[in-house]
Amino acid sequence: MGVAMDYSVLDQEELFQLAVHAMENQQHAEAVTLLKQGVLNDGSDARLRYLLGAEYAQIGLFDRAAAEMEHAVALQPDLVMAVFQLGLLYLTQGRPEQAVQTWLGLDPLPQDHPLQLFRQGLQHLIRDEFAESRESLTQGMSANQLVPALNADMQRIVLQIDARNAAAEQTAPAAAGSVLLRGYAGSGDGKLH
Repeated sequence: MGVAMDYSVLDQEELFQLAVHAMENQQHAEAVTLLKQGVLNDGSDARLRYLLGAEYAQIGLFDRAAAEMEHAVALQPDLVMAVFQLGLLYLTQGRPEQAVQTWLGLDPLPQDHPLQLFRQGLQHLIRDEFAESRESLTQGMSANQLVPALNADMQRIVLQIDARNAAAEQTAPAAAGSVLLRGYAGSGDGKLH
């Protein structure tokens, strides 16, 4: 049995770095413990609240994930990854209107920014514009060098679009778009990195 660590002796930067390390190594309990201590120390630390929300999403606590990400975005509206991920969380929960509204926080980014391209692709997906969605998502993946895990999430969506297109060639396309979106939302792939 391990010795319990007193996390209260760690400062915010130590908690942040240790939490990121734990998250990268899939040590969910450790990451949540570190992040909760950081939020307890300073409830206005938007990046720790964002990471806590991301970790909650990883372990399937989606309501808690949304609450923490909402806090993070309210505290620091220019924390663009939190803005994007909160919108993605809403989308995977079947709340596309809230996703679109949340992504308005990305408006200051250049149009060729990966998060803008991902946003455009997902908004095309919401409107069942599959070719446009695939194109924007693919451009976003090419432009995104900072968060490879986000590319993996977008690649899963592109693969679903491709599967939908292949199926549409064999059957009538009725309601295929809504099935695709529901499939992504219910697949458990709401990973937020």
